[in-house]
Amino acid sequence: MADTTSLLVNLFDGTRHPFHADVNVLVQVFRPQPNKPPLVANAKGNSFRFDDLPFNDSPDDDLRVTIFAKHHYEAGFFPVTMPKNDTRELDLMLVPKPYQFVFNRSAWDQLSNNRQELFEVLGGGTADDAAAKARYERLMKQDPASLAALLNISTAISDISLPRDSGTTALSYFKNLIWNSNGGPDWDPASPEAPKQDRFYAYATLELRDRIVAAPKGDFSKEPLPGLPHPGATLSYKQNQFGEANVQFTFHEKALSPPGLVKVECDIDYFADPVSHAILEVIPNHFTHGKTTPLMAYALRWMAAKAQDGLPEFDPLYIIQSQAA
Repeated sequence: MADTTSLLVNLFDGTRHPFHADVNVLVQVFRPQPNKPPLVANAKGNSFRFDDLPFNDSPDDDLRVTIFAKHHYEAGFFPVTMPKNDTRELDLMLVPKPYQFVFNRSAWDQLSNNRQELFEVLGGGTADDAAAKARYERLMKQDPASLAALLNISTAISDISLPRDSGTTALSYFKNLIWNSNGGPDWDPASPEAPKQDRFYAYATLELRDRIVAAPKGDFSKEPLPGLPHPGATLSYKQNQFGEANVQFTFHEKALSPPGLVKVECDIDYFADPVSHAILEVIPNHFTHGKTTPLMAYALRWMAAKAQDGLPEFDPLYIIQSQAA
């Protein structure tokens, strides 16, 4: 009897709950063999099975899955590595359009309980808690996309252990966020160093840099010529844990920083390999002046974490809902 494999595709919405069962969804499963038509499911539901697929114990077993639904952004995953004579579960997210960020668990008064390390970083440089709260709430009200990006990236950083397998998170090395180009405590939305929808700048201890440089081979990749995509940068390392949506730490060692600290630029890249990153992300952003969107980073990072067994769910303390909700 020939070996087979099966795929179960589970769909979720931007709240990280099962997708609406009454919405029609198009699911396509592509196989790498040339001239092989995709397997298709076109129906209402949030769970779709593809059973008894041929299994050859080779790269030809890897699948590419895409999903579409009206009034939602398309999503997908590749490669989907399949098991022999077993079922692979794949969790994918469809986020609505138009959409809104709902900061349901990230209000200032919630952060000290829900994300203590981030709370301390966000409070750095202010005279008191009231000033830090006012600054944070102004960001939430006036620039929700930049706050969403800040929550995405800081959550991803807090999920990294440095050293590996220790109880120390990478976020614990951060001291305070940079809110303007003058180094003062006030948020200046026009400043290139203020939180943006694709990155933030902060001061961290030099130990963060040293821990990343000394990390076991394969945990991070050193980026060549970091000053080209990141003007003024001297060193840059990208996390390698996921196929998509990895954190990148870019160090500006020559920038003026408080004693014992280094300026760090943090972002999440859509794609792991440099070619895809350059072609599909950096180059279009350069010519269209577009930016990595927190919406896409949210969905990709959540799906990437769900695809690996034993990892906590990506939880940036907010959800995405339809604007009409």
